[in-house]
Amino acid sequence: MNYLIYSLEDDENISHIISIALNNVGYQIETFSTYLSFKEKFNKVKPDMILLDLMLPDNDGFSILKEIRDNDKNNDIDIIIVSAKNQTIDKIDGFNLGADDYIEKPFDILELISRVNAKSRKKNINNTLTVNGIKIDENKRKALIDDKEVKFTNSEFIILYSLIKNKNNIVSRDELINKIWGNDSAVETRTIDVHIKSIRDKLKKYGKNIISIYGIGYTYKDE
Repeated sequence: MNYLIYSLEDDENISHIISIALNNVGYQIETFSTYLSFKEKFNKVKPDMILLDLMLPDNDGFSILKEIRDNDKNNDIDIIIVSAKNQTIDKIDGFNLGADDYIEKPFDILELISRVNAKSRKKNINNTLTVNGIKIDENKRKALIDDKEVKFTNSEFIILYSLIKNKNNIVSRDELINKIWGNDSAVETRTIDVHIKSIRDKLKKYGKNIISIYGIGYTYKDE
């Protein structure tokens, strides 16, 4: 398996466990305890995935995440936050800044492997959807509206992809919340409504195709 993972983790024990476990299932993994060492290698060789701790000795994980996602050339890199921060707002901030997944510490190593496997498999699957003038590439986290790239936050992208994938069918607010923040999330359903408004605005003339289903959720009508 030629799949390179960088783990940015300052806890030596956790870093060792992650390295051994992922090596044993066939991944190529390199570990870093500081942002400086990570950045030096990242500038030379880009990985397929990053496992990112939020609390590091020389930088803030959210700042690192934002820096990586601000560069479109890094869109293909999967980023999984692995952190002891377990507040809902931390997860929301992480996903909105571009994280693809969020794992709380302490974690089950089998769950970590399962999450990594799920992301790596997608690299080998064509997850491009096209409807009307909208083209969405899930792997690259890229959306084109009438052949022009439009930027969506990670949460907005997940919502849009889910609606397009299930076009003409209803997707509930609870389902969208679960896709973004997990089953145990305390996020209010109105948070989804705010995201939907932003998505509609960015879709311009296609925004009207997102229809609200009162008390349930939303659907994308393929007209």
